[in-house]
Amino acid sequence: MMGSRHEIKMIILPFAAAIALLALCCNNLSAENELASHRAQSYLSRAEKAFREGLELDATDPEKASGSFQESILYYRELIEKGGIRNGRIFYNIGNAYFRMGKLGRAILNYKRAALYMPNNENLRQNLEYARSRRLNKIEERDKEKIFKTLFFLHYDLSFDLRFLLFTAGFALVWITAIVMIFIRTGLLKTALILFSVITVIFLGSVVIEIISSRGAREGVITMESVMARKGDAKSYQPSFTEPLREGTEFSLLEERGGWYHIELVNGERCWIPSRSAETVLE
Repeated sequence: MMGSRHEIKMIILPFAAAIALLALCCNNLSAENELASHRAQSYLSRAEKAFREGLELDATDPEKASGSFQESILYYRELIEKGGIRNGRIFYNIGNAYFRMGKLGRAILNYKRAALYMPNNENLRQNLEYARSRRLNKIEERDKEKIFKTLFFLHYDLSFDLRFLLFTAGFALVWITAIVMIFIRTGLLKTALILFSVITVIFLGSVVIEIISSRGAREGVITMESVMARKGDAKSYQPSFTEPLREGTEFSLLEERGGWYHIELVNGERCWIPSRSAETVLE
């Protein structure tokens, strides 16, 4: 009997120790999460406080206001880099702070980053368009790009999540309608099946194009006040244009080589710029 009890103890004790260790780990993890949450909240509060101070000082003391906006940006960056928090609101606020500081390139860059998370936000869209209107370079999109965006406005005006949802809904309705038509055949159901099929194909194509394009060229923005674009990846190459490219100029990154970016502007022209003069939207 004593031997049996001893054997039971030998079996139970490891399990009890494992449960106790698991509970300890869970408590530690919970404490770490609570600490991280508290730290993130602290960064957010300080960032918002500094931004409000900047707004109050903007009219009377622009220099101090700029310092407050910079402080706000630093705390928002802490949220991103140390807190691991990335959302549209944070990048939108960073963009606003940079715009108030007169740093147009970084404002546009962060507005575009914010648009990845909240593409249909009207305030963000207006701020981005206003910032673009303040650029010194007036580089117009190619006519065919404008026509393409007008014809396929659903692809450009609706968010990826909404387009995927519409594709999913259309696909489900196609199958539901097809199953119902096995038992009931009417002209109305046939019309509905065609309509749902068209919706499914349109938004499937839009989703596939988005996925493929997201794996291709990366978007970027020039953040230096001005940069001389060149015909090759060295200063020894001739300038591509008579005037330098100004901050806020948007581009697609084609290639990165030895500290240089090979870029394509929205008008289709291609050139090389030092990589330090710009940043990509996807960090």
